[in-house]
Amino acid sequence: MIDKYVKNTAREVSMDYIHKIVCDYFNLPIELLKSKTRKREVVQARQIAMYFAKKMTKWSLASIGAQCGGKDHATVLHACRTVNNLAETDKQFRGYLEDLEKKLNVN
Repeated sequence: MIDKYVKNTAREVSMDYIHKIVCDYFNLPIELLKSKTRKREVVQARQIAMYFAKKMTKWSLASIGAQCGGKDHATVLHACRTVNNLAETDKQFRGYLEDLEKKLNVN
């Protein structure tokens, strides 16, 4: 009986939902997030999306990369390390992550 309720609360977030929340937060079109561009603000948003995808979904690194503009698994690992490092050193960046995590966990 309890299993039914526990599974409902631990619902997996979709990649599309993560992309939508991150893009809305940074005011970027989703197409730009999935593009090949290397503009700093886009790269950072893409890395954050990969970080949350790894953290909140059961997707493989290769699948996450494919959803984020055809990147490979090593790029996803690099993105997660970069996000973790920035979160430790940059207070403003940590604030972005906290805000986004709240928005992603609302539903």
